[in-house]
Amino acid sequence: MGVGHTSDHPMRIVFVSPSYTPCVGGAERLLEAVSTKLATRGHNVTVMTFDCATQNDFKSHQGVGLPPREVIDGVQVVRVHPDRGRVGRLRWWLGHRGGLRMPGWMTDTDAAFSMSPPSGVGMVPAILRTRADLLCSVNWCFGVSYWAGAAAKLRRLPHVGIPILHIDRPWASRKLYSRMFGRCDAVIALTEAEREFVLSRGAKSVSVSGAGVEPDHFTTTANGTSVRERFRIGAHPVVGFLGRQDEGKGVHTLIRAMSRVWRNAPETFLLLAGQSAHRSQSVDFLLGSLPEVWRSQVVLIDDFPDRDRSAILNACDVVALPSVEEAFGLVFLEAWMCGKPVIGADIPATRCLISDGQDGWVVTPFDDEHLAAKLLDLLGNPSRRREFGDRGRQKVLARHTWDQVADVWERTCRQVLTIRREVL
Repeated sequence: MGVGHTSDHPMRIVFVSPSYTPCVGGAERLLEAVSTKLATRGHNVTVMTFDCATQNDFKSHQGVGLPPREVIDGVQVVRVHPDRGRVGRLRWWLGHRGGLRMPGWMTDTDAAFSMSPPSGVGMVPAILRTRADLLCSVNWCFGVSYWAGAAAKLRRLPHVGIPILHIDRPWASRKLYSRMFGRCDAVIALTEAEREFVLSRGAKSVSVSGAGVEPDHFTTTANGTSVRERFRIGAHPVVGFLGRQDEGKGVHTLIRAMSRVWRNAPETFLLLAGQSAHRSQSVDFLLGSLPEVWRSQVVLIDDFPDRDRSAILNACDVVALPSVEEAFGLVFLEAWMCGKPVIGADIPATRCLISDGQDGWVVTPFDDEHLAAKLLDLLGNPSRRREFGDRGRQKVLARHTWDQVADVWERTCRQVLTIRREVL
């Protein structure tokens, strides 16, 4: 039993995030899973987010018409328009007592980040009105994270940062983040690599939670056969990818690698699963440029319900996510829970998760030749596929369940509140 289950004193926790369900993504699934766990444990949990169904909606002036308030699995969800009245809201903020001081040290680059859509300025009034014991700002890729921290400081609320940084990408080294870390009472990182990164930039009291799965939802017995039958794959080998389909996620590298794989294993299928709105035009172009014989062996599974993830992964022989845009790599856990071997790119987050040569392969980023070699290695070695998948599954069960992740988030929030009360 995790430590979080023993508490008799519920907390009022507000998570501020640019997106939440029904928007699909790793950060969204992480927040949804932990928020639901905390609500189940008796805490009053609110997620403040934007009226967006996909990341493409972040630049919308009107939102997409999702309910402004609703309860999802015990979590209170509050949505605001993603770009409503940024200039007017900023004027209101600057005229608010204490508001003028907050952006005074910002550079032009900082200001551009903080004001980029979805605009966090419009979130501030809602944060200032809400009843909370502490605030957690989630997913610092977007400027709303700055305004969440500023509002927490203005209200003197304890503040936990959950930045979900892709630490080897240029945006993760924004100088503004060092100042934002200084506002946080604690930080939750997803990997040891992210923990070291944020400590070097001024964060304090950093814990590592990782991400997780609900073991009952991902098993080696899920029906991948139905997926194979639906798309007429039969018993042919399948390389699978699940996630956002763009260059940063490694789909371009995977398609180029498959051109090499098909020359050696021509019956192999490539399965790309994800949200159609999150597939870039350049991916469509690459797929359209393939010879017809190869293009006929590409299966696109778009906009599927979450309950189908396990079946999709079970239809694969190898799951490849050669992404350089990862803070963790939740798909690796899901694939392992289905007993599948994985291949990831050699970046800090992935190195913290995949044990190269034990439960998967780690390949050079953007190197389609290296990726193709490791794909062919696994496609041609069923016993290695089973060994990698089995070892990965044992790792997930030991270290990466949602209950374990929720324990870290709950414990961190509790510690922050305790320290604040002792100081006061």
